[in-house]
Amino acid sequence: MRTLVVLGGADGSVGTYRRARELGYRTLCVDIRSGAPGVAFADEFLQLSVRAPEQIAAALDGRDDIAAVLCPASDVGLPAQAWLTRHWNLPEPLPDAAVAASVDKSVFRTLCDRMGLPSYRSVGGVPGPELVHAAQQLRFPTLVKPVDSSGSRGVVACAGPGRLHTSFTESIAFSPSGRLVVEEHLDGRHFTIEALVSRGRIVFHAVTERTITPPPFFVTSSHLLPAEITPETDSEIERMLTDVCAELGYRTGALTVDAVLGRDGRPYLIEMGARMGGNGLAEVIESCYGVDLMAAGIALAVGEQPVITPRPPIPTLVHMLASDRGGHLARIEGVDEVRAMPEVVELRLFAEEGSYIRPYEQAGYKLGQVVLSADSVPKLLAAEGAVRGTLKFLLDEQDMAVPLP
Repeated sequence: MRTLVVLGGADGSVGTYRRARELGYRTLCVDIRSGAPGVAFADEFLQLSVRAPEQIAAALDGRDDIAAVLCPASDVGLPAQAWLTRHWNLPEPLPDAAVAASVDKSVFRTLCDRMGLPSYRSVGGVPGPELVHAAQQLRFPTLVKPVDSSGSRGVVACAGPGRLHTSFTESIAFSPSGRLVVEEHLDGRHFTIEALVSRGRIVFHAVTERTITPPPFFVTSSHLLPAEITPETDSEIERMLTDVCAELGYRTGALTVDAVLGRDGRPYLIEMGARMGGNGLAEVIESCYGVDLMAAGIALAVGEQPVITPRPPIPTLVHMLASDRGGHLARIEGVDEVRAMPEVVELRLFAEEGSYIRPYEQAGYKLGQVVLSADSVPKLLAAEGAVRGTLKFLLDEQDMAVPLP
């Protein structure tokens, strides 16, 4: 039996482990955390950092069953994926340029500027007087981000130049490299684009309407498909993705891109990952278009060509279950009622009764997710409201129900 080495066991990777098993693969989870959600779904567990490819290779020395290395739902392990794929002489290693653009936001911003894509001003570097001076030349408000974090970790809104020092201090704690990027805030509609690249072509892409929490955290709270955009905008997005992949030499694999449709009607690419996205995106796309991104991504990783046959879209969304406060989770109510709703495709819970939950300040702090589908957007949104009114997360303190976002 062929084995897939999956770098990371965060909640966004669970679907990959489950789908790989259904396809007849064994999975080996690499994560420094023995309690990571993906560990329970993997056939094997290797407790190592996904940032340490040489240690991973040494621990698996002599294995002849490894078919591919995957890194779903997080950019952190992409450098290791590229290194291990070359080390084991596996199909389709990630180009260094695609890795760099995925793990460093400032690299991607420079790439978009060099290609002449719709862009906005940004500056980056190590926190200090030079970066403060450069950032003061931007139009405020701005966003301060670690160049190398994901899941909205360390993204800080900065209202004016006088807040730069404080924003730098808050943001830099989430940057392993100690570098930041400061970007002018771009107003508009937020999208996430999931795509498959094969032989240098975009063979499938889906655009989701992304809802985020209000400042100061900007964390994803839902994705709605299909996004309401014109055919011209959709074609422009596909062309931009094709050009970016060509520039990076990225010919085969999954691609996730955050974007904003600006008030001027132009799509702006914000950041990318040469991987599948998290937050239930693969599940919601399968419900909407009938395209199994996880199976297709696995096929591409092992050197096979998937057959992609999308159907006309069905309105679908994924809603993140989260808390606006911290505390010990006493119990969860309404689970059976929600699962019985006809619009609910899947309800997945990540928090257990008795565990400590955190306010939804990062993507990794969500309590679960629910995928819903209906024959119209109004029915879909009504079902989302019904889920929010039915599912209750109650904390020990005051035995209080947490309002869902």
